[in-house]
Amino acid sequence: MDIKYSTLSVERAQRFEFWTDVICRHCIPASSRPLGDEIFDADFFARSVGAVEISKIGAPLHRWSRGVTDLRRGPDDDLWIAYTVDGHGIMSQEGRDAHLGNGDLVLYDAARPFDATLAAKTAYWMRLPRRSLLQRCPGAERLTARSINSGQPASVPLRSMIEHAASTDFSKMRPGAAAQFGSTLLDLVAVALEFQIENIEPASERDLYGRVVAYIQRNFDDPELCLDSLAAAHQVSSRTITRAFARRQQTPMGMVWQRRLDASRLALMEGRSVSVTAAAFDHGFSDLSHFSRAFRKAYGCTPHTLLSR
Repeated sequence: MDIKYSTLSVERAQRFEFWTDVICRHCIPASSRPLGDEIFDADFFARSVGAVEISKIGAPLHRWSRGVTDLRRGPDDDLWIAYTVDGHGIMSQEGRDAHLGNGDLVLYDAARPFDATLAAKTAYWMRLPRRSLLQRCPGAERLTARSINSGQPASVPLRSMIEHAASTDFSKMRPGAAAQFGSTLLDLVAVALEFQIENIEPASERDLYGRVVAYIQRNFDDPELCLDSLAAAHQVSSRTITRAFARRQQTPMGMVWQRRLDASRLALMEGRSVSVTAAAFDHGFSDLSHFSRAFRKAYGCTPHTLLSR
């Protein structure tokens, strides 16, 4: 089902408040404020295309900040791509700033704090399920707040497909066409990001890191998974794996813990785990109190809170 909103239907003094409510309800909770004196005339359109959600917006200059309070208020582990057709802005995350100009594509992560400013006649936001994207491109999380190179082979068709996803009436097509289109979009995003990874790290290091990340993604729920078993599985020393992760300001076991936490939280949110104990033990944790402390530190709430919801 398509969703459409316009501030033109609201009194002028209430337009930005209405806009903020719309975006937080249909995208992700964040703090926002206008950055100009002009009347806030804006419009918003959203639709699901299979597993992907496409939003098209037009709005005057304003700022969004998603901080720790917002993460607690509305946890969300999806990755997003901002695509500016006619406009300008800046996306800041993980200590990096990415320019949003005409034709720019930038990846960002709803599970981490970010700041963004945007003024656009036409811009698109695309919500990408984290698990589905990481299965296709294990290193995607390291590319937040980096512009996807416009000269890469996949970037041109990706822009075109995003626009077609927002303009195509899938209700007039055969059943399953939207789901297939969304899956193809995810594949194309993954290809574009893989080309981006090639530009920022050596091939040998990228290959090892990517293989280890993929291995973690497949085996994080194994309670025996540790640094030594990761090294043995890839026939390298534990120091080599640690060094590959350290160059990205990460640790291998830190990634294992984060995958376990993300999976257990999702299981609780979707009702697939009937108890906190099941959520912990089913996803690789062997110490319930340690799990609860790590969960609260990561998401600002206890796992019991999500279970009660």
